[in-house]
Amino acid sequence: MHRRVKSFVVSVIAGIAMLSCLLTSPGFAQITSGQKVETKGLILTRDGDSLTMDSKEYGKILVLINENTKAQVPKGIFRHSDQEMTSLIPGLQIEVKGVADDKGQVVADTIRFNKESLRVAQQVQAATEATRAQVDANKQGVAANAQQNVEQSQAITANAAKIGANAADIKAAEDRFDNLTEFDVKKEVTINFATGKSTIPEESKKELTDLAKQCQSLKGYLIQIKGFASSSGDPARNQELSDDRADAVVTFLHQQGIDIRHIVAPAAMGTTSPVAANDTEEGRLKNQRVEVKLLVNRGLAAK
Repeated sequence: MHRRVKSFVVSVIAGIAMLSCLLTSPGFAQITSGQKVETKGLILTRDGDSLTMDSKEYGKILVLINENTKAQVPKGIFRHSDQEMTSLIPGLQIEVKGVADDKGQVVADTIRFNKESLRVAQQVQAATEATRAQVDANKQGVAANAQQNVEQSQAITANAAKIGANAADIKAAEDRFDNLTEFDVKKEVTINFATGKSTIPEESKKELTDLAKQCQSLKGYLIQIKGFASSSGDPARNQELSDDRADAVVTFLHQQGIDIRHIVAPAAMGTTSPVAANDTEEGRLKNQRVEVKLLVNRGLAAK
């Protein structure tokens, strides 16, 4: 068990270190039109219809995703199981097979990855989200105590700095993920759920429908979805509820015409990042939520 944990931690650190190195990669490689491409590498960025990849053979390339592209995970020696395009997140090691178009971009037929690589990429994202919440909580604590007692404030500040230093690698990874994408938040929707439920309220369905209509005129957009729960009840059930709520929103948006490849890495955040106190019913209802953000590629929006 200890060896498996150690191996996983090493994998996460190695993935973060590799992302750091790849940030200095040169411009996009140009591949001859019509050339068949089969290469392995790391996803750097992702928008709805494309992803940037640092490949072993070609360096930095742009991979295009369409309705015929298949995302797969090995299942035995000769078989593969199909996966959702939402699994293609920054930090994931992938193998791409496709053909270059007249712009030197690779139109992907298949994108394959293994479950361990996906687990590492997801854990890095989850860890950075938890670190952000902890740092924010520490900052709020420092500010409140500073008003009461200068000495106590200094002690809390020192403690917060220590926590930040211990989590430096994870926080650096968070910054890299933020810097790898060039998106502006065009719209935000927050959906609150009844206790123990993952059914989208009727009034929130209209907001999601309006968001889906707005997407029809956009190019290079992504929809980010995070599900949350309050701290009441069993922790395992809370995690499941946050996952179910995120999935419910994904399903509804897909039914409104949003292609699944525009929805990136729906996240089940459990009880992290509460927006209100969990010791009142009103506070718990605010925390039982899904946050939806419509992100637009800044470069395309400017054209």
